[in-house]
Amino acid sequence: MERFKKVIPLLAVALFLVIPLVDDNQYHVYMLNRALINCMVATGLVALTGFAGQMSLGHAAFYGIGAYATALLTVRVGFPVWLGIISAGAICLLVGMVLSLPSFKVSGFYLSLVTISFGNIVWMLIVNWHSLTRGPLGFPGIPSITLGTQPLSRVGFFYVSAVVLGLMTLALYRLSRSYIGRGMKAMSDDEQATETAGIDTKRMKVLVFSLSALYGGIAGGLYAHLSNFLSPESFVFSESANFVAMAVVGGLRSIYGGVVGGLVVTIIPELLRVKGWEIYYLMGSSLAILLLVIMLPSGIAPAVQNVYNRLGARLGIGGSGSGSNGNGSGNGSAAAVRGDSKSGGR
Repeated sequence: MERFKKVIPLLAVALFLVIPLVDDNQYHVYMLNRALINCMVATGLVALTGFAGQMSLGHAAFYGIGAYATALLTVRVGFPVWLGIISAGAICLLVGMVLSLPSFKVSGFYLSLVTISFGNIVWMLIVNWHSLTRGPLGFPGIPSITLGTQPLSRVGFFYVSAVVLGLMTLALYRLSRSYIGRGMKAMSDDEQATETAGIDTKRMKVLVFSLSALYGGIAGGLYAHLSNFLSPESFVFSESANFVAMAVVGGLRSIYGGVVGGLVVTIIPELLRVKGWEIYYLMGSSLAILLLVIMLPSGIAPAVQNVYNRLGARLGIGGSGSGSNGNGSGNGSAAAVRGDSKSGGR
């Protein structure tokens, strides 16, 4: 029975992974690639906002920095594509460390204003620094990802993106099960109590901001090599709001919230893009997302997990305990984290 319980999620993942093999519509495959890239940014926001409680409304900035960084490194400096993407992620990681400094003094809405300002500054630099980014003219000629000497097809890009997203999700899963992850959740619940328990919240903030920025930078790098062209319109504030919506719809407290939300929020507008409704499909998708948030305030991923556990209990598969709900929370209190660290030290 326990094996059957593990097979169902694997079967769902396998069915998703075969879609590009059975659907030869290149636009559909392109949108699946975009969905996976969006999932990466949303997963970083799940770590930052859902686990650590740090608000960010400027993640399109990291997305843009990563995209333009790899474009400049590969086109003008001559870096290999993969080295360009890794370097872009490293640059965003450093920028994320710097952006974490205001979180030492401000939080909540004030921190969100800091991130909004940061996003606007980055966007203005992209638009006006013509010698570097070509501004509104766009940045063309970005090379595609290659495997050996052959450029990857969109189907190949899909599987590369799926592997990268899987590694990111696995890293977040492992982090959430660690002392650091429990410390982040405790900080999100009560920062003062967490500090009283002897946990360095400043270090936690630097770490989670850096991780989230790294995810956004790598996603931006992949997007640059998928589209082969960059335009400032792809990194406006509305894109940051879209990333936040993905994390919220999927479930901020779930490890898989970014993946589920990224897929749903990206694909819903495409499902509604039918003939005769071209003008209204965005309104319809916004309404659908609003209904999802109202009906499932905790997110889609926790709701699906709860249904799955109830069905498992009825069928005798055996619903798991509190630690199997996909959020890796365990005991989120600062006291529990302190106790774990002491017992580990002995």
